Amino acid sequence: MMSSLDHYLTKPQPETSKPRALTKQELGFKPETPKEMAQSYFVGAGYDGERRAVFLKLYDPRTEKIQFWYDNTGHTPYCLSKDKPETLQKNKELMSHPGLLGLEPARRFDALEGKDIPVTVLLAKDPLSIGGRPSGCIRDIITAWEADIRYVENYIYDRHLEPGMSYNIHQGDLKPGASAQVPAVKQAIEEKDEEYRKLMERWLRLLEYPVPNYRRLALDIEVYQPVETRVPDPTAAEYKVICASLCGSDGSKRVLLLKQTGTESVELPGIKVEVYDSEPELVSAIFRALNDYPFVLTFNGDGFDLPYLFHRALNHLGFYRDQIPIELGRESATVKYGVHLDLYKFFFNRSIQVYAFSNRYREVTLDAVSEALLETGKLDISASVSRLSPTELAAYCYQDAELVMNLTTFDGEVVMKLITALSRISFLPMEDMARQGVSGWIRSMLFREHRARGFIIPRSEEITAKKGSTSTTAVIKGKKYKGGMVVDPVPGVHFGVAVLDFASLYPSIIKTWNLGYETILCGHTDCRTNKIPDTDHWVCRHRKAMESQLVGSLRDLRIHWYKPRSKDKGLSPEKLTWYQVVQNALKVVLNASYGVFGSDRFSLYCPPLAESTAAVGRYAITNTIKEAKRLGIEV
Repeated sequence: MMSSLDHYLTKPQPETSKPRALTKQELGFKPETPKEMAQSYFVGAGYDGERRAVFLKLYDPRTEKIQFWYDNTGHTPYCLSKDKPETLQKNKELMSHPGLLGLEPARRFDALEGKDIPVTVLLAKDPLSIGGRPSGCIRDIITAWEADIRYVENYIYDRHLEPGMSYNIHQGDLKPGASAQVPAVKQAIEEKDEEYRKLMERWLRLLEYPVPNYRRLALDIEVYQPVETRVPDPTAAEYKVICASLCGSDGSKRVLLLKQTGTESVELPGIKVEVYDSEPELVSAIFRALNDYPFVLTFNGDGFDLPYLFHRALNHLGFYRDQIPIELGRESATVKYGVHLDLYKFFFNRSIQVYAFSNRYREVTLDAVSEALLETGKLDISASVSRLSPTELAAYCYQDAELVMNLTTFDGEVVMKLITALSRISFLPMEDMARQGVSGWIRSMLFREHRARGFIIPRSEEITAKKGSTSTTAVIKGKKYKGGMVVDPVPGVHFGVAVLDFASLYPSIIKTWNLGYETILCGHTDCRTNKIPDTDHWVCRHRKAMESQLVGSLRDLRIHWYKPRSKDKGLSPEKLTWYQVVQNALKVVLNASYGVFGSDRFSLYCPPLAESTAAVGRYAITNTIKEAKRLGIEV
């Protein structure tokens, strides 16, 4: 979920007095915070600035509602410094900072140095005191570590929480839910070290756990357009909402029309058509639906539908903020009491497009994605929505909402299952995961592992300063280092061709060569002979790389367990679908696990690591070709 701090950062002006319309009185909605709750799924999280506490959104599959749980452990925002408390106490600007709560000595393992180091924990009153304001934050005053991680994510890592998994509430305290039985995967777990075994068992526990049926609502709105070629500005929200469609996973099918000539006669088979005399009444009906459903689906709802409804209601229709069940972030929007999934951002993700859906769609529009995955698209219209008849408008609007819903129900609800699986792998709440790229997922997975092992998360410039840059020359202009190998095919028509596939080549290299930012170019003299082919780099013989273990464990599970099981005809259709979902989710993450370390936008950017992975790939392919030719095999 987006941060709930934006409201406090921007400090909006107090609202002018507005008359409360009778039709809106019931919109004031408060989430339930039960002291006792049975098995529910952790699907969202946020920060309450007034309570100064993280809250979790827990989906109860029995009631099909979301309940809230607020932190009761006293956890506070913090960052780290490598200076001693006595040194920091001499910094007058820091010590006079109004958000600083205190300094505490602690210890962390520094993977770059290969040893435990003393650190100081700087505790703060709120996340914005650490960072997030334009200026005046603690991280602007001192060199701080772990100061650019969202507080909600910090909280998840520190509490060892697992998004997408089940939890109970007992006497007001959050407790892990029941665990699924972990299958014995002998091929993958045999003869591994203890840390590796623990990782394998953790992934299996997360990925073998059942996925609930999420009750959800697809929303689409249509707005009056005075200029046919101009999309209304969602911030200005100047024009009326003339139609909205609500398609529920529970079979609910509704079209909400603003009254105009001809609306009384609108009939659509199997769909409830509701006509409203005024726009505030229509928008109130939308808001009641948003409060009723735990999950809201849109296609570009972050960019249009939800911001438009928010600004229209607040600035033009006389609603108060507490009557609007929508919260806006800088580049996102969510529903206060549920989870908003913008499918546009999910399908826009290049890794999802290529690895999860095999490039079945090329353009990321509702029409193109639906045509590719559902074999049906938007209704064709001959004029702008403002010039359609009420019946045409209702049919067009409802078709869009139904397409959005169907994108989450086709093929055994593969999209909802994929979102859940990726949320569990990345340790990100569903909304955050669906909005971020794959580099954000891998970043979160690695940060969480740093916390679990007691490692300090290094600053990006620390890694490049310690590990240096690349040692090979790029063949392609604009690249940082020599990349993968491409072998020119032999011209002609060939028969009796056999394909040799390097299963998950780069993840396999990261695993078997023990590659990670802590092991590449380590400080041990005796490791300098453990060279990476075709480079000046070497790899540590004494320590196991965190990246190698994480990527390797996921790779082994995919190759030895989930991929074979996804083709096992002896399993039930539900199991087959789930195993296919998981193996695709793992494929998405694994195929990006090499490239992120070569991107200077990645938090753990390490050029020698990415370069070494590519170099070993070239080495493996070159030697395979040599061996094939020695055996008389034409390549």
